[in-house]
Amino acid sequence: MLDFQKLSASYQQALLRQIVPFWLKHSRDELCGGYFDYLAATGEVIDGNKFVALQAQQVWAFAWLYNTFDGQPAWLDHARHGGRFLSQFAHNDTLNTYAELDRRGRPVAPASGISSDCFTMMAYAQLHRATGDDEWAMLAKQTLTQLLKRRETFNKNDELPTERFQPIRHLSEPVALLKAVQEMRLLLDEDSWKESTKDVLQEITGEFLDRRTDTLREYILPDGAFINTPEGRRLNVGLTFQTAGYILDACLELGNRKLALQVTTWCLQMCAYAWNEMEGGFAHYIDFKKQPVVFPEWTQKWAWVHLEAITALTKSYFQTRHPDCPGWIKRIHDYTFQFFPDQRYTGWYLAIGQNNQPIVNAKAIASIGCFSLIRCLAETAQLLTKCGQLQPVGRNIRVN
Repeated sequence: MLDFQKLSASYQQALLRQIVPFWLKHSRDELCGGYFDYLAATGEVIDGNKFVALQAQQVWAFAWLYNTFDGQPAWLDHARHGGRFLSQFAHNDTLNTYAELDRRGRPVAPASGISSDCFTMMAYAQLHRATGDDEWAMLAKQTLTQLLKRRETFNKNDELPTERFQPIRHLSEPVALLKAVQEMRLLLDEDSWKESTKDVLQEITGEFLDRRTDTLREYILPDGAFINTPEGRRLNVGLTFQTAGYILDACLELGNRKLALQVTTWCLQMCAYAWNEMEGGFAHYIDFKKQPVVFPEWTQKWAWVHLEAITALTKSYFQTRHPDCPGWIKRIHDYTFQFFPDQRYTGWYLAIGQNNQPIVNAKAIASIGCFSLIRCLAETAQLLTKCGQLQPVGRNIRVN
């Protein structure tokens, strides 16, 4: 049996002594506002351009920490710093967000989907919760309205001639929307929140879930059809665990134990599929038809993937008490805490290779910031404490 309290202390220590200090010290752009999204392993700034999704994720992370973990004023100050930059530069006059800005906040690239909108809305919602300032609530609601209009436009793909293009959909979009809707719960009436949550859950489980294999597909055609390409066959390990974690949050709020049991099955199945028995750790992607790997980056191992896995499995155990979860939590935890923490400087390595050595000399890049690190470490620390208070169960649970 796991020592849940001891594990919880490990996650708190990693959060408060390694991850949070790195971002507080190195990411803040005091001159132009917002945060630096490219940071070297020792914290030096690599590039000044700013990505709206990552800016919003960092605002959300520190405001959320302030609201739910330990209300340290420095965390709220850090979140407000980024929030001011977002509200001034992240979107146009109709609150449609950009994808990328230069250091001063001038638009560099338009958004190609709704992820930036989702994370910006989440940031505003957490800032409202932390400050009680109605301006943040207004921005969150207005961003949600524009987000839904924008999503409808992208889903229609009216601008794409269908005889020449085959538009595809990516799992990250409804997953980001599910998280955003959860964040808006206190700003929506109960019926609207439940309806929106159930609609997004239905999209994920009804269209992205392959019911024959009970796996979540990363890419699908607009009608939900399978794409027989390397990308269409691949399973995104980290995104699957992240999706599972968000759905489990919704299950807890909605009281949907049946779906929680199903999601637990996805998590345990993905562990069996993606775990490297020889060297340990999860591959970034796997081909669910077991075709040869055609992209070298598929075998890389990323810190955020492992933390999302631990968080999803901890939530699974807390809600279903499945006896196989603790063993996987311990196995993934041991690997993660052995290879990803930087023993010389604060922060964690982003990715390691097949020999379990760092392969990226940076701790923040355009696609990965502090979002999963902070959220997963904090959530897992809190959940492990609660799990330690549960009574042990036998191995008679069934998950269909």
